[in-house]
Amino acid sequence: MPHDEAFRSPDALLRHAAAADAAHAVAMLRQVSATRLLDLVVTQAELAVDEDRIRPAGIDAVGDLARAAIEVMDLPQGTESDLDDDDDPETPPTVTGWELITVEPDDLAAATLALPVSPWLLALVAFRDEPDGQGSRLRHVVAAAADGRVAAARLRMAEPHPDDVDADVLAATVTRDTDDLGADAPLAEALLAALRSAARGA
Repeated sequence: MPHDEAFRSPDALLRHAAAADAAHAVAMLRQVSATRLLDLVVTQAELAVDEDRIRPAGIDAVGDLARAAIEVMDLPQGTESDLDDDDDPETPPTVTGWELITVEPDDLAAATLALPVSPWLLALVAFRDEPDGQGSRLRHVVAAAADGRVAAARLRMAEPHPDDVDADVLAATVTRDTDDLGADAPLAEALLAALRSAARGA
């Protein structure tokens, strides 16, 4: 498509902007190693608690802090220059996470079909909890990143809302092949599909 035709309609403009945002997210993730990605996923899973209500299952987003300050926190334009204090493209991005949706565990897979996903997001982190019978709970975590990587983890967390959110990591995997996640593969694929749909401006 010629360059000028890409901007002839609002829909075309939105699709072009979405594609640019998604490409930027992928470029940022090139600076995030598998170890760092897993750390981001586990950290967000630990923080996916609310002092005022129980979240038995849900999906959170992880994004660039500077962009999230404007898009999610409603801070004024220009804030990103204050937060982005390192212009080195080789430096891993500074990120933040926030809640997208809270559901019952049985509704987690269906929730991926109606997520409010933006094309600039770096990752989606889904979780569901179950009691372990020992006064704590097991948190099952599945995540997908905009560059196609997926992750899964199992955490043991104290009940019900600990002051210290650190969890025991019982297992963790990062891969580019969803089949490596076994029973978690369908959820990982659904999260990837949500990210890709946003990238297309759908």
